[in-house]
Amino acid sequence: MRCPEVNSQLQLYIDNRLSMNQVRELEEHLARCETCQKQLFLLEEITSALRELPPVAEPAGMTMLIMQRVAISSQRQSDNRFSLLRPSLPELLVVIFLASVTTLSIIWQQPSLREVLPFAKPLSQTITYVIHFLYTGDMGAITLVLWVGGAIAGVCITLALAGNEIRSQWFKAMMDRLPIR
Repeated sequence: MRCPEVNSQLQLYIDNRLSMNQVRELEEHLARCETCQKQLFLLEEITSALRELPPVAEPAGMTMLIMQRVAISSQRQSDNRFSLLRPSLPELLVVIFLASVTTLSIIWQQPSLREVLPFAKPLSQTITYVIHFLYTGDMGAITLVLWVGGAIAGVCITLALAGNEIRSQWFKAMMDRLPIR
């Protein structure tokens, strides 16, 4: 028997959960190996110290508090769960955006589609103009557009990840600050 095997069986030996053959093999190894003997003595000291500790009584109503927390957490998990048949508004908007970008990129890359579709030529010219503007345009204007877009995206992402309570508080605060009543 080797030391790793002995180390895995020492606690079982202390708890009297080994067969007679396993006990014999373990004791033969312990008679020759000082390292495993030290490990056994350490485990015996820890076990005896744990037996001397007084039992701890649980507080009254602890079971009820645990069950309430479990019920609340399972309810929150079921509220935030993704449903394929009933996607939320942010999920629908992401799907629509990604599908639109994919469709437009396919149309822009296919000259035959651009000629057939009535809106494809102006769309292609607009995309070409935007790419040209980003490539050669004024960096101040590009920075402003990216900053405003990033701020709007940040607010949208924050509101999408926040709970309903925080969203309603934010919406109420925004409506209170708007000059239009």
